[in-house]
Amino acid sequence: MKAPAKFKRRPATALVAMANSLSMGDAVPKGELTQIISAVVSDQAERAALLAAIRVSNDPDSGLAVADLLTAFASEAAEAEAQARDADQVIGQWAQRLAAGALLAGFGAAIAGTVTGGLAFGLTLLSFSGFVFATASRIGGRLRMRRHAQARDSAESLARHVLEAGKLRHDGK
Repeated sequence: MKAPAKFKRRPATALVAMANSLSMGDAVPKGELTQIISAVVSDQAERAALLAAIRVSNDPDSGLAVADLLTAFASEAAEAEAQARDADQVIGQWAQRLAAGALLAGFGAAIAGTVTGGLAFGLTLLSFSGFVFATASRIGGRLRMRRHAQARDSAESLARHVLEAGKLRHDGK
């Protein structure tokens, strides 16, 4: 698979180069680093290319630097996952409560005769739209949590593989 056009080089080799630059004290833009790590973590071919790049790197410590970057990325993904989970719980609970309250108010007004006909039907229909909003917000929250969890798991796994590749290279095997 060919690297996306937005990168000057393959993301895996760019990640190794950035890790080497960081270990020498050079500054690397965080947004760019996050994009590159995300591209490597999410693509099977890039993961394999990263392991190969670690094995042929001139710097014996590049594996440690890359593993550290991947671990930091995994930590950020875990934090984003926790925030998405918290937001999902709060938004979901309040959306369900508001929708249920609107539904009860609509039924109560229709039963009491305060509103009749089309207005009662419209009020009840409006309250059902609250349930739709609650469901949609929960689905969106779950998708964000799943995406962050996959990124975290993939980064943690790749960090372990990178350390192993560096260890094999260092041992001469």
